[in-house]
Amino acid sequence: MLPGHAREPGADLSALLMARLRTTEIRIPPYPAVASSLDRLNRDPRSTIVDVAAVVATDAALAATVLRHVATATMKSYAPPTLEAAIRKLGLDELIRVVIATTVGAAASAPGPLAVLRRDQWRRSLLAALFARELAPRRGIAPDQAFLAGLLHDFGAIVLLACLETLGTAALPVLSEPTWRRLVEQHHIELGMIVVTRWQLPEPLAEVIEHHHTPQTCMRVYRPLVQLVAVVDQIIEILDRAPSSGIAALSEVPGLDHDERYRIGALMPKVADQMAQFETAVDREVASPIAEPPPSTDESWPVDFAIESRQGVMYRACAVTLAALVFHSPVRLQPAWLTELTLHCLPEPITMLVHVTSCRAAPGGGHSVTAQPFGLAGDDEREWLQLIARTQRT
Repeated sequence: MLPGHAREPGADLSALLMARLRTTEIRIPPYPAVASSLDRLNRDPRSTIVDVAAVVATDAALAATVLRHVATATMKSYAPPTLEAAIRKLGLDELIRVVIATTVGAAASAPGPLAVLRRDQWRRSLLAALFARELAPRRGIAPDQAFLAGLLHDFGAIVLLACLETLGTAALPVLSEPTWRRLVEQHHIELGMIVVTRWQLPEPLAEVIEHHHTPQTCMRVYRPLVQLVAVVDQIIEILDRAPSSGIAALSEVPGLDHDERYRIGALMPKVADQMAQFETAVDREVASPIAEPPPSTDESWPVDFAIESRQGVMYRACAVTLAALVFHSPVRLQPAWLTELTLHCLPEPITMLVHVTSCRAAPGGGHSVTAQPFGLAGDDEREWLQLIARTQRT
């Protein structure tokens, strides 16, 4: 609890945050200067690939990201020979999206006591951007505008968590994860509107940031875009529940038709590629004000088979539950992130996207990892359920 306060810690922290909102202490990352320069070149018919490459090359880390992005997207083990070749492959519109996503991702992925919550918000923002871009054409919305709307609509939550971290770990009370999330939900739009002002974002994005929880209150001209972002938020909420509510459960989303559900299911392999492109170095474990959750009461069954990551790292499965897979890893995995795994189980291997929900040091060395299958559909879903059934029988 904060010093000198006797009220419930979450309320104290909320009051302190509101006091900070009335000052100039809120730190907002600057809008990426490279993105502004690229946007100007995009509007200049005389600009060339050489001009664009010269701008990207001013940021060595960004240039490396662009090369890696193209290599991952084309499923090659090598990067294009030159930056110009990578930019030509991407196209300028996609390049600008990569630049903005990389900048936002850097703020979201920095180490800190609340890093898990920031990274989880970044995961959800990336998913929202990908889903919104996929569904945009059918709804008469420009895909690049939908991508940025999905990417930035909850950036205020990332800024809010970073602001709380500036108070110092000692000043932050230990609260349950749901309590932290309620705090973020309560204030993230105020922080988002500060981002709108500081970055001078265009009116459509401002409407999305302010009204994505209440699309009916936005300006009518921007309602299709705001409603689209609200829909993809609901999609992510359902896919995050558990494998039992995979793609088929998207029928619960109002306004999402059968073809759109099919499109989300078909997008899952590309989601694995996109998440790999923006994956960051694994954080070391630090003291956190997020209370450990109570032990799971889900029934589990022991298993023993090999698991392989996209990068070829081998793990060992220990147990399964109806909603999760538990395995031993020789290295620490990034919690609150999506990754692709291949389960080398009988009778056939299963390749699936999973949400790493926890990674803890194991008593005998290595790490114990819990992951939930994410977005299962069709054969993958049937094979997972069959694995559970076989395990239960034995």
